[in-house]
Amino acid sequence: MRIISGIYKGRVLSRMPSQGTRPTQARVRKSMLQILEPFNKKKVLDLFSGSGILGIEAMSRGADNLISVENNKKIFKILNNNLAKICRDKDCKTVLMDAINFLNECNQKFDIIIADPPYDKYHYLEIFNKSIQLINKGGIFCMEMRKQKIDESIFRTKIYGNTQIILWEANE
Repeated sequence: MRIISGIYKGRVLSRMPSQGTRPTQARVRKSMLQILEPFNKKKVLDLFSGSGILGIEAMSRGADNLISVENNKKIFKILNNNLAKICRDKDCKTVLMDAINFLNECNQKFDIIIADPPYDKYHYLEIFNKSIQLINKGGIFCMEMRKQKIDESIFRTKIYGNTQIILWEANE
């Protein structure tokens, strides 16, 4: 996996184990990040971080701060290595914890929350409802998920084959 854009464009991330992981497809990642731009001076929360590619892409495009949350110890080690190798000059923090527990305990606010949970393990509204209390005014919640029917009166959606992303902006 390579960083698509920004100051780290072309940098390669450490390989992920093939079992139990589902990296975001490059075309979905590119589109998602273009929708979320600009990242300048933004504080980003990357839930279910995996390799960290979504958070690293945000930092590459100008985000000021990143917190990456991953609960798998083996994957967490890869996440830390990727951030140390690519974003060592940036304000990045990793947390080894279940993302839902992190959302329940967190007392910080973010401009962008990106969630890429394992498909079918969590309901999108569970993650969304716990995330919205942590989003600054004008901030955005973005989640990748398997294509399914969602409440389009709340979310904007983008569909890529069997994958979709949902987006919500905090206007209040």
